[in-house]
Parts: sequence; structure tokens; C-alpha cells
Amino acid sequence: EKPKPGKGKAEAHFSLVHYAGTVDYNITGWLDKNKDPLNDSVVQLYQKSSNKLLGLLYAAHAGAEAESGGKKGGKK
Repeated sequence: EKPKPGKGKAEAHFSLVHYAGTVDYNITGWLDKNKDPLNDSVVQLYQKSSNKLLGLLYAAHAGAEAESGGKKGGKK
């Protein structure tokens, strides 16, 4: 059975029937609240990808290349 929003609750909220009871969720601000920065290691991996589109999408991403100075190779 589909849960219905309670009185005074906006339609942007939803409820899930959970084994412990009904759990209410509010989606207001989810995009802003859950906007975490990408890990620099992940960005570097994408930039060096053999998939040209993926490399192109992250070529201008601030952070990873700026911190490494754009140099190839590791510490000696």
C-alpha cells in the first residue's frame, strides 16, 4: 500500500514503510545538502582515462591538476 503524506506535509516529502515503522523523508534541499566535492584521486584518474570523453569532461576540473602541477611521474 502506498503511503500518503500526512496532514500539513508537502508533496515533496515521502514515506517508506519500514520494518520498524513508517519512515518520513523530506527532499527539500537534497541536491545542495548532498553535493560533496570529488576526491582529487578520482579526478586525476578520470583525467588520465583512456576514454577520451571522460578525460575531456574532467580536463578543466579545478583541483587535481593544479595541486600536482600537471607533472607526470611520482616522487623519486
